[in-house]
Amino acid sequence: MFGRIGLAAMLASAAALGSLPVMASSPAPSPTGSMTSGAMLDVTTADNAFGFGLLRAVQKEHQHGNVVLSPVSAALDLSMALNGATGETAAQMQKMLAIGGADLAAINSANQDLMKTLRTPATDVTLSVANAIFADQHRAPLRADYVAQVKHWYDSEVANLDFGSPHAPATINGWADKETHGKIPKIVDVLDPNEVALLLNAIYFKGQWTHKFDKSATHEAGFTLASGSAVKLPRMSQTGKFDYFETSALQAIRMPYGKGDLAMDVLLPSKTSSLAELESALTTDAWKMWDARFSSQQGTIELPRFELKNTYRLNEALESLGMVLAFDPQGAHFSKMSPRQVSISDVKQFTYLKVDEQGSEAAAVTSIGMVALAMPHPTMPFHMIVDRPFLCTIEDRRSHALLFIGAIYDPRE
Repeated sequence: MFGRIGLAAMLASAAALGSLPVMASSPAPSPTGSMTSGAMLDVTTADNAFGFGLLRAVQKEHQHGNVVLSPVSAALDLSMALNGATGETAAQMQKMLAIGGADLAAINSANQDLMKTLRTPATDVTLSVANAIFADQHRAPLRADYVAQVKHWYDSEVANLDFGSPHAPATINGWADKETHGKIPKIVDVLDPNEVALLLNAIYFKGQWTHKFDKSATHEAGFTLASGSAVKLPRMSQTGKFDYFETSALQAIRMPYGKGDLAMDVLLPSKTSSLAELESALTTDAWKMWDARFSSQQGTIELPRFELKNTYRLNEALESLGMVLAFDPQGAHFSKMSPRQVSISDVKQFTYLKVDEQGSEAAAVTSIGMVALAMPHPTMPFHMIVDRPFLCTIEDRRSHALLFIGAIYDPRE
């Protein structure tokens, strides 16, 4: 069950360290240090709302299939693109990201605070976030003000790259491989010939459970798919005190990592409900209500051990959430990014998630491809002198049939 919802919830929890704290009654140690500003709480609430909507939109394309997403990775990458957008293009992006009407400087400041928190070391947990822009400055130069913005607020690497070079994909893949500790080694095979820039965000997480599972307790057990058929999976098990609650529609458990700075929340629909119903109920209000119900209880958790990896093209999902103009080659407005007419060609997310007896490892890379509108080549007055043998045809333009074709060697005959 967890594969289709857990990482969206887990990374939302990881990003919103202050909005989903370990409860005071939890047996796990309290999170170390409160670093959440009001501005950061606003942007993490927005990221969660965006993530829930994105999960539902992507799930429509993957009915009863695993969907593992990183809302924070997508939101940070789209926020970098937002800094180059103007007019209705920017308004649509802000509304989709659940930050409509907010001042751009406040959004950037909140994202900067969020990144600082994510980069704060936590015991027995590795959590990193990185941004980069690779741009072909010869084909579509980035504006200096835009570069300064993304460097300052998003600590983004900005590098010039010849997108026409056969070595360009290796450079981009090398960045993704490094920032995800080898979990996502490739995000590009070949570059679109019209592509002029690639905006990237990477998030990597690895944490050990505060209370690890005993490997000897792991056993093969049944797992019922949405279709009703059953499969066998390795199932881990442990008994102890955890933050937990249940309703007639679901059971929920919070499993902390390390000293409790990060935790995995697993939500299991009841047998009379379904994961689809749970996904439809995902809102920030519902999430806050569920969060308030956790309390320390004794019990047993049995959880599948699994490893998932997938790639998602998010264009249709983002369009369904209201971001339409950004993909329009003629209508997109990213004039603060480049003097050329550019638009977004593709938004992709590559994700990895592993859950075992020791803990969890997860990685995501979000890529936004920017393409430039083809510029017409300047035309020069031509001068055609037919003074040698030539070919001519008479063509039916409706059918493109050549009714006559002639090789004229000597027009005198």
